[in-house]
Amino acid sequence: MKREYSSRKLRQDPLFLRGDYPMIGKYEMPLIKKCDIDASALQLIGADKIRITDTSANIFKAVHFFVEDNKLDRYYNKPQDYLPRLAQYPHVLTPDYSLYTDMSMALQIHSTFKNRWCGACWQENGLSVIPSVSWSTEASYEFCFDGLEYGTVVAISTVGGLTDKTQFLRGYFEMKKRINPKQTLCFGKAFAEMEDEVIVVSYLKTTGRER
Repeated sequence: MKREYSSRKLRQDPLFLRGDYPMIGKYEMPLIKKCDIDASALQLIGADKIRITDTSANIFKAVHFFVEDNKLDRYYNKPQDYLPRLAQYPHVLTPDYSLYTDMSMALQIHSTFKNRWCGACWQENGLSVIPSVSWSTEASYEFCFDGLEYGTVVAISTVGGLTDKTQFLRGYFEMKKRINPKQTLCFGKAFAEMEDEVIVVSYLKTTGRER
């Protein structure tokens, strides 16, 4: 009887079901509501550098998650544990889970889902959320822009994307067509084709290291 109860309790656990927010698109990506801030002068701090209690000047920066994937799941698996820490900062970006071209499509869909779920959860708990957007091949366009409202502020990263400029720019302009971001934060160097449409955030200044 005890085992049956434990199984039923697990089946009803919101962190098992992950279905507690409005869902959008074929793969039911959690919806991140439109971010309508002015990100022109925004500075970023990496999630791997934030503190439990931050009394430094970093408290005025937005938290980004352009870090290694193995540093991201802690926020997805135990969201309540990190809410007080993240709430110290004015804005948070969503975890930038990788979408590699040689990654199975099932994993790419799951990576996008985790990105959107964290954003929806943080918004539900009062945080100001800037969604980060990633894509791989054209096949990823079926889901990688879902869960984002038209005209929202977004963040992208060219770190790693520089290896295939054509593919990256194809996804970038597809993003513009589908959601027409109000502003786009670009973590890393921007391609010339983006012109002045993006707000460049220096990788070196933000991380303190070269790539």
